[in-house]
Amino acid sequence: MRTVYLVKVEVAPEAERAWDDWNTTHHIPEVLAEPGFVRAAKYRLEEGIAPDGWIAYWILYEMVSREALQAYLSGDPVKRLRADQTARFGPSVRLSRAILLPVAEVEAPRR
Repeated sequence: MRTVYLVKVEVAPEAERAWDDWNTTHHIPEVLAEPGFVRAAKYRLEEGIAPDGWIAYWILYEMVSREALQAYLSGDPVKRLRADQTARFGPSVRLSRAILLPVAEVEAPRR
């Protein structure tokens, strides 16, 4: 079953526009080019603001398997991609990550 790699990103307001553009047009496509990635979806917190005024995003990467995610996380591409983000945005971006394992899939009934 597929696995979701969830990345929570909090961005300083003054860096949001540059980060959002770079993340959507460069970073996410680079990540998706790596083996095992199926798709990505990026969400912004509806209110947009973390408690300290930073803007909160979640990026969900769908992976073909937990093993594919582990291969990515232990390889060189993840180091390069993370270093690129740090070099560009440094302390203007805070990241946390989680791995979501599938438990069940339920589809809405056809109407």
